Amino acid sequence: MLNYLIFAILLATSSLCTTVAFAAQERAAPALDIRFDDEFARVLSRASRDGVLDDKAAAIVRTLPATAAMVRKMKLKDTDAFIDYLRVMVTKPKMAEAARLVAAELGAGKGGKYAAVGAEVVRQLNDYVPREFGAKLTVYFIFGGNSGGFAFDDDIDNVYVNLAMLSQGSTQEVAELVAHELFHAVQGHTMTTPPRPAPGSPASANGQVWLNRFLYDLVQEGTAELFTHQVADRPASAYSTQSKTRIERNTRRMRSIVTMYESLGMRLLLVPPRDEDHYEQVYGLMFYSDFDESAYDLGWLMTSTIAKKDGKQAVYGLLRQAPKQYVLRYQELAKGDDKLPKFSD
Repeated sequence: MLNYLIFAILLATSSLCTTVAFAAQERAAPALDIRFDDEFARVLSRASRDGVLDDKAAAIVRTLPATAAMVRKMKLKDTDAFIDYLRVMVTKPKMAEAARLVAAELGAGKGGKYAAVGAEVVRQLNDYVPREFGAKLTVYFIFGGNSGGFAFDDDIDNVYVNLAMLSQGSTQEVAELVAHELFHAVQGHTMTTPPRPAPGSPASANGQVWLNRFLYDLVQEGTAELFTHQVADRPASAYSTQSKTRIERNTRRMRSIVTMYESLGMRLLLVPPRDEDHYEQVYGLMFYSDFDESAYDLGWLMTSTIAKKDGKQAVYGLLRQAPKQYVLRYQELAKGDDKLPKFSD
C-alpha cells in the first residue's frame, strides 16, 4: 500500500485565491505546486461575449503575464500587434458562443466546472510522476490564439491552455489537456535539453542532431498524449468529436504513419535542415493539424505499449534516457506482437 501524503494546489484567480489540499499517493508535499491563473481568460471571454475590447480591458491585457507568451507563440511583432489581433477577434460571431460559455463558468459560484480541474489533474499526473519529482508550475488559462495549449522549452514552469477551444469540454476533458501541458513541464525538468546544432556549424554536418531532435519531439508529445488520447475511449461529444475522428483515422493507417515517420527521419539525416524554421517544415508533417497530427497517435501507441508492459512509472524513466531508447524499447516489444507496427531494423 502506498503512503497517504498531501499534494497542494494553489488556485489563484482575479476573484479567488485559495489553497486546496488533495490526497495523493506517493507525493511529498510541497514537492509539486500547481497554480492556476485565469485572469486572461476572464478578461477576453467577457470582451468576446460583448463583442468589443475597450481601452480599459486592453490596458489590463498589456499587464498580464500570459500576453507576452501569446505574442511569442503567435509570432507577432509586439504587444500592440497582439492587441490589434484581439480587437478583431472579439468581434467574430464564432467566438461569441465560446465566450459566453467560458465567461459563465468563470463567473459561476465556486468557479464552475473549472474549479474541479485541479483535483482531476492531480489524479492523472500522479500515475506517471514519481514522488521525488518537485517543481512550482503555473497554468495560465487563456482565450484566443492559434493553439489549444502550449509551453516553451526555455520557460518550462509555465503552461498555457486555451479555454476558447475547450468551451464545450467537460471538467475531465479540460483536465486532460491541462495534464498534457503540465507533463511537458515535467519533461522540461527531466529530459536533457532539445538537440540543436552548434552555432556556426555547417548544415550538412547536422543530420544526426536533427534526427535526434525528431526523436526527442516524438518522446515529448507521445508521452504527453497519454492524457489527451483518453477521448478515444469515450463516446464522442461536442468537444471531442474531431479528436476522436482523427484518432480513429490514424489508428487505421498506423503502419503507414510509422513508415512516414521513419522516412522523414532519414530525410533529416541525409538532407539536414538549415535552421529551426526549416526543421519545423518537416516537423509539421507529423505534428501539425493540417496533416492530422499523426505523430501524436504514433507516440501514444508506443508509450501505451511500453506502459502496459513495463508499468506507468517506466514512462518517467524513459524521459531520463536518450530519446532513441524510447524507440528501441517499443521496437523490442513490437517484435513480440504481430498486431503492432514496427520500424525497420
